[in-house]
Amino acid sequence: MRRVFRHPGVLLGGFLALATLSVMNSAYSNVLDAIKAEMGLSYSQAGALMSAYFTGYAVGQVPWGVLADRRGSRPIIALSVLGVSASTFLFGLSGGVEVALATRFLAGLLGAGVFVPCVRLVSGWYKSDERGTALGVLSIGGSLGLMVAAWAAPLLAQGAGWRTTSWAVGAAGVAVSALVWLLIRDGDQTAYGGIDLSALPLRNRGFWLLASTQFIRLGSYYTFIAWLPLVLREEYGLSVVATSGALSIFNVAGMFANPLGGVVSDRVGKKAVVAASLALMALALLAFTRELTGPAVYATVLVLGWFINFVRSPTFTIIPDMFGPESAGSISGIHNTFASIGALALPLTLGMVRDATASYAAGWAALSALLLAGAALVHLLKVPGE
Repeated sequence: MRRVFRHPGVLLGGFLALATLSVMNSAYSNVLDAIKAEMGLSYSQAGALMSAYFTGYAVGQVPWGVLADRRGSRPIIALSVLGVSASTFLFGLSGGVEVALATRFLAGLLGAGVFVPCVRLVSGWYKSDERGTALGVLSIGGSLGLMVAAWAAPLLAQGAGWRTTSWAVGAAGVAVSALVWLLIRDGDQTAYGGIDLSALPLRNRGFWLLASTQFIRLGSYYTFIAWLPLVLREEYGLSVVATSGALSIFNVAGMFANPLGGVVSDRVGKKAVVAASLALMALALLAFTRELTGPAVYATVLVLGWFINFVRSPTFTIIPDMFGPESAGSISGIHNTFASIGALALPLTLGMVRDATASYAAGWAALSALLLAGAALVHLLKVPGE
């Protein structure tokens, strides 16, 4: 693992970019109760705020990925951090649900240029047996950003309101974008050009299996991010502080699981790590269909936070192994489009189920079944060298 730190600027710049993106796309969900109350939103409309973000995120994946392959990761990542941060600031100015949805869409569209170019960045600097570890280290930033948002957003909103929270978070992100630009460099040996989109491996079964797995993975992840704060307060009666503590457990687990998932997948195989993680997460999620005591709630959150992050790095570093590093940005962008569609569809679906059934249980059960289906799909992948 020590070898990956030979490129400190790459790691720190990518780390900060992913941390900032996580703050921007999750700060709103930690003050969702205040937004919901002020705007008079239903549960479906509240879920639509997350879905609007990921509609934009899905639209932006392929263009940002292609640009990263052609122009390099550095300018794309810095501009994307700047764009998502400015859009978060504008979200605080929303006068009604239509403007709120529009600014969330814009945040997703502009924020789509962070993660996929980071995959391209790692592919250009590191060898195949190092990429999982390197991307895992970068992804710690994502977990740290979620933890910062889990504490800072609700506590700031209690005293200053959710709008001021959005302004403060957005302004901080704009400043970070300049630092990201200064830190990140593309490798001297990085080959630009990318895949010819007309020559995509559309007849490769693995291409579609991996795309479907990404739909399930990111959809599940952002269902947790969007709804866990509200579920913990409504279903289990946790206070703001206790809820932030539970989400901290989720995110601290991610800080360790992200790099360890990369390390383990580099050593034992990416396919095995992805399949096992999805299956174990599905089993843990069934606990939320039952009445839980305090310790069981925290334990379930810990397990979900661990495995949803443990699986992140191998699902992307498997792409250059299967399709080559020179097209890692383009294909990661396409697969992250499928992931983003899952992230806009599944949180919205859970909100609709909650409105229809007055309970979250049916939604959690359906999501658990979907995760088990994802584990089964991964078993069908054929990965070179595994």
